[in-house]
Amino acid sequence: MLRKLKDNKGFTFVELLMVFIVLGILAQISLTFMIDLKSRSSDVMAISDGRNLITVVKNNFVNLDDVNYEIINGSDIGVETTGGDARPSVFTLSPGVTISVTNGSKSGTPGDCSFEAWLSHTRGTTDPAGLNMTGTGKKEFYYFADESFDTIATF
Repeated sequence: MLRKLKDNKGFTFVELLMVFIVLGILAQISLTFMIDLKSRSSDVMAISDGRNLITVVKNNFVNLDDVNYEIINGSDIGVETTGGDARPSVFTLSPGVTISVTNGSKSGTPGDCSFEAWLSHTRGTTDPAGLNMTGTGKKEFYYFADESFDTIATF
């Protein structure tokens, strides 16, 4: 009877415990990587919205469309003219993307059109330096366009 137990070729408890520990470590590493990847993909969504919005703003400058970019209705931007009349929105933000538009961001007057905004995503990466302008704690991306200087900048 003792001989049968001694010839048993199964795994010991310590060997099984080591396998579970290694699997746990690998699972933790992959989970951390996936969370970081999701945050960075949210930042890419904010960057994409900012670039598309700058394209819309430039087109509004060229067409002299009367838009007050400071008026935001939910995720719709530019829902009023500079005179306060309702108009169709010029751009709709993706879900989770937040924007802060500065005063004076308007178009419609030749040579006096400007746009300045900070975009971020609610699930984006955190700003380690704490340099964000809107106080969201997330990385923010800056977009600026000025017709009088023919300048467009993104940061």
